[in-house]
Amino acid sequence: MPEKNIADTIQSMLEKNKGFMTVKKVAVLLGTAGRRSLGIELTDSGREIRNKIEKSSEGRFIFRNKGRHVYILIPCEPYELVLSLLSETKAFDGRTSGGLPFTKSEFAAMLNELADEGKVKIILSDALLPRIFKVSTTVKNETPRDEPDLSGGNYTREIFREAFNSLDEGKIFVRIPDLRRKLNWPREVFDAFIKDLRNDGTIGVYMADESTMTDDEIHDCFTDENNFRMGTVIWNAR
Repeated sequence: MPEKNIADTIQSMLEKNKGFMTVKKVAVLLGTAGRRSLGIELTDSGREIRNKIEKSSEGRFIFRNKGRHVYILIPCEPYELVLSLLSETKAFDGRTSGGLPFTKSEFAAMLNELADEGKVKIILSDALLPRIFKVSTTVKNETPRDEPDLSGGNYTREIFREAFNSLDEGKIFVRIPDLRRKLNWPREVFDAFIKDLRNDGTIGVYMADESTMTDDEIHDCFTDENNFRMGTVIWNAR
């Protein structure tokens, strides 16, 4: 299996598995030829396998640690992975995280938010156990909040895009800490732009891999409405 096709092969595996799996499982599914091309041994630790996949894929995937497992994910919003687990007709037992690469508290926060937005329905069984379904409905309108004044000439989408392009250099992602420092805008203004561009689909923001960041870089990420720390951004509207 040529190395240049490894990233595409892994992406295909992830797409067939709801967008994520452990790196150990990826190593098994790659087969002997695939593992040989990356120098992977089945006895390697999750961290070792991650490092070898990451070196070959050039930042194409997101990695998360959960307990003793290392997960590999297709870049996407965390909620997309949760919704992919749910069905409109088959109940999901909400007492477990279903093997998702999130902690129980993270999983609970996302389910609560999705339920609040009307995207999932939670019904209690006779034994008072949660049964969760995905529903087809639009997100409810939020109560207007006070937002920073973005009308000034120094804060425009054009300037934001220019800063993004200066850091892009043909890569798939731009790191949010780098973009924040490049613009050097007030924190609330920068975060408001991230929210607006994300909400209208212009950009996608993805979870931070904190294991590769300094404390200052973690601080300069974007924290969304549910306290998930986002570390990278991609421009959707090319």
